[in-house]
Amino acid sequence: MENRGKRQPDVSGCNKNATCPNSLGRAEGLRRRMESLLEEEGLAAWVGRMLPEPALARHAFRAATAECPNACSRPQIKDFGVIQRSLPGKGGGACDNCGLCVKACCECGITLDARGPAVDLELCVRCGACAKVCPTGALRAEKKGFSVYIGGRLGRHPRLGVEVLELTDEEGVLLALRAVVKGYIREGRRGERFGDLADRLGLGRLKAEIEAALSGQPA
Repeated sequence: MENRGKRQPDVSGCNKNATCPNSLGRAEGLRRRMESLLEEEGLAAWVGRMLPEPALARHAFRAATAECPNACSRPQIKDFGVIQRSLPGKGGGACDNCGLCVKACCECGITLDARGPAVDLELCVRCGACAKVCPTGALRAEKKGFSVYIGGRLGRHPRLGVEVLELTDEEGVLLALRAVVKGYIREGRRGERFGDLADRLGLGRLKAEIEAALSGQPA
């Protein structure tokens, strides 16, 4: 019984030295708020009480934040993952056809014509690189925010997380995380990891609870 409950929820992040040139903005504050929320909800203690054996590494609820779509902290394989993104849009400046945005786009998602840059949003991963290098302001960051993924895991049956929110703010991330944790505590069975709960209930059910939390309506 001595080891029970000691596997604290793990919220990892990236760019700890604040030197990454791809960062769309510091997410360390959000990562700390997520840690505080998990502690406030008592998730570690609940997991400890529900375990049929001493806590192992695989029992911990894992979350991660990433400051750009390169996602070095691997949020796609966490129970709850957050990726910061930047949606490009037309700026007020006049394009001089320098081609820097075309070179900056690793997805080959930008073309230039007489009207300036055209972004293929089907190819765009919202990394913000094109707007960063534009010298005239013809491209700008139209909207910044966070994509939220749930249900990712490695282990015996690996699976990438499913995107449940495309672009939200910090408060939206925290509302989504609280909804996920409350659902886990309410519905979880003895010894059941979050990924197993997601399989049993269905990710659609959990996504609906998140959307209800954001709209302020009961699930």
